[in-house]
Amino acid sequence: MHPSFDALIKGLAGAELVRGTSAAIGDIAHDSRDVKPGSCFVCRRGLRVDGHAYVPAALAAGAAAIVAERPVETPADIGLAILPDGRLALAALSRRFWGEPDRQLGLVGVTGTDGKTSTSRLIAWMLGAYVDRVGELTTVNRRAGGVDLEKSSRLTTPEAPVVARLLARMVREGDAWAVVEVASHALELARVDGFAFDRAVITNVTHEHLDLHGTLKAYRAAKRRLLDLLARGPDDGRGKVAVLNADDPVTAGFADGCPSDVLTFGETNPADVSARCAGVTPDGLVIAGTSPWGAWEAATRLRGRWNVANVAAAVACVGSVVGDVSAGVDRLATFAPVKGRMETVQVGQPFQVIVDFAHTPASLAACLAEVRTETPGRVLVVFGSAGNQDAEKRPMLGRAAAQGADVAIVTNEDPRRERPEDIARAVVAGTTGGGARVEVVHDRRKAIARAFELARAGDVVVLAGKGHEQSMQFADHEQPWDEAGVAREILAASGYDNR
Repeated sequence: MHPSFDALIKGLAGAELVRGTSAAIGDIAHDSRDVKPGSCFVCRRGLRVDGHAYVPAALAAGAAAIVAERPVETPADIGLAILPDGRLALAALSRRFWGEPDRQLGLVGVTGTDGKTSTSRLIAWMLGAYVDRVGELTTVNRRAGGVDLEKSSRLTTPEAPVVARLLARMVREGDAWAVVEVASHALELARVDGFAFDRAVITNVTHEHLDLHGTLKAYRAAKRRLLDLLARGPDDGRGKVAVLNADDPVTAGFADGCPSDVLTFGETNPADVSARCAGVTPDGLVIAGTSPWGAWEAATRLRGRWNVANVAAAVACVGSVVGDVSAGVDRLATFAPVKGRMETVQVGQPFQVIVDFAHTPASLAACLAEVRTETPGRVLVVFGSAGNQDAEKRPMLGRAAAQGADVAIVTNEDPRRERPEDIARAVVAGTTGGGARVEVVHDRRKAIARAFELARAGDVVVLAGKGHEQSMQFADHEQPWDEAGVAREILAASGYDNR
C-alpha cells in the first residue's frame, strides 16, 4: 500500500508542508522524464540544471505532489512541500517511501579511490559463507535474492530512489546483508544520506575526481563522510564498525575522532588484520595474515598484489560481522575475479594482453609495476584520461605510464565534450623524462592495434582505463565498447584464434 504525501512529509526535519493531500504516492522521482501518474517529484539544483524548471513537465506527466527548495506554482489539487536541500529531501523521501529497507538488513558501505569494486565483491562473497543471501550494488553488478539484475547505468552509486528501491527488493527477496559501493560523488551529492550503514570500509584515498570536489581536501572530506553516516545512523543490533587501511596515511588518519569502533587492515603498518602475499601460483595469489579471530590463509584466483589489501579489508569487515573468518577465507578459493580487473586475453598470441580498469595515477602505477615483475620482455600500455573529469590527474597518468612502461600509447577514454587532442596533450606533458616511447593514437581501436603491432614475444600489453565498461562516451553519442572483446577481434584479424 502506497503512503500518502502527507504521511511522507510528516515529521521530516526542516519540511514545510505548504499544501497537503491525501493522495497516495506511487513513486519518488527527481527527473521529470521518470515521472508517472501519482509520483512525487523532488526538485533540486543539479550540477548543470535546476530541477525547479521542470515542474511543469512533471505536472504534465501526472505528478501528484511536488517537493521543492523554494516556492513554485502548482495547481490547488497538487501537494506541495518545501525543504531547504533537495538532495537531502530526495534521499529521505526515498528511504521513507520504500519503508527504510536499509534498517531491515545489514548494510556495508565501501568507498575509496581504488579497490572499491573488488573489495565490495570480496566482502559479499565471504559473507555468503555465513548467510543465505547477500545483495550487491557495485560498479559492475547488482544482485538481489541470489539473482543478478540488469545494470543499465555506469554510475557506481545510483541516485537515492534507485538505491532505496534496490535495497527494498533485497529485503523482499530474503537478503540478510547488502554491500553497496559508495562513490565520492554519491557522498558529496547526498545519494546515500541517512541510510543506516552498519559497516564502513575505506580502501584508500589518493587523487581523483577534483572536477567535482575542487580540492584534495574536499575530496578527502567527501570520503570521510561515509564514517559520519555510519555514526549518525541507528544501531539495529549489528554494531557500528569502521574498517580503515592502516597503510594509507589519509585513511589511517580518519581513525582520529571516529565515533564508531575502528578495525584496521594493512600489509606494512601495525593493523588489527595483517596481510601478506604468501605466494603466487599459476591460478593466482596466496594471501595470509592474522586477525582478532585467528590466523588465516586464502588461496585465490586473483592477480595483482594490491588485492592483498582488498582481501585484508574484506577479512576485517566480515570478521567484524560474524566473529569468524575461516569459512569466508576458505570460500575465496572460488571467488571469480572481477571483470576488467587484470583480465587476461589469450587467443594464441605470443605476448600477454591484460585488460585492467586502472584509471587513476596510483592504480596505473601499481598495475604496471605488477606486470613488470612477471614479464620477461617489455611492458606496453594503452591508456587515456576521461573528458570533463579531473584534469589535474592527466599529467600524473602520463608520468605513471612513462615510468612504468617501455611503450605508452595515449588514446581516447570517454572524451565526452572535450577535444581528444587537448586531453592527450595534457597526458603527454607528464611523460617527459620517463623513459618510455610515447605515441598518440586517438582512435582507441587503432591504438590497441598499434600496441599489438609493436608487441613481441615475451612482452605484455596492458589496456588500461576502460576495464568492465561497455561504452565509450563522446559529446554527441555513446559508442558500444567491450575492451576485451575488441582486443580479441583485433588479434583474430591478425590470425590469432585458439578456438
